[in-house]
Amino acid sequence: MTDTIATDNPFTPQERTILQTLAGMIIPPSSAYQVPGADDDLIFADILNTARANENEVRTALAFAQSIDKPLQSAPAELQGSPELNPVVTIVMQCYYRDDRVMESLNMEARPPFPKGFEVPQGDWSILEPVQQRGKIWRDA
Repeated sequence: MTDTIATDNPFTPQERTILQTLAGMIIPPSSAYQVPGADDDLIFADILNTARANENEVRTALAFAQSIDKPLQSAPAELQGSPELNPVVTIVMQCYYRDDRVMESLNMEARPPFPKGFEVPQGDWSILEPVQQRGKIWRDA
């Protein structure tokens, strides 16, 4: 359950419907992996909550989606690769992979990355040498 109440949401019912439809088109459910689509009620509640912080960009994306002269479900070609939808795609991806069911389907422990952290393989630190050799590039305050 989310802490957001209906009056906190800046999006109209029509905008929410469009956003939920787009979310389901970006990540549809998979019976093979037994995961919901991004239009699932729990995931979509997180999407709405996250979209509030990016209201203007999301509204621009929704206006673009509305400007297509056919139902969204039959217009994937017109939507695919549209830079106007980038904010929505980013929010959908973030929220989808925060869902416990999705994380468990990937055989990952459903938990925040901190405080336990995740093991990160060591990289080649020598690639930072040009930056270190450049020296100080800031001024003291």
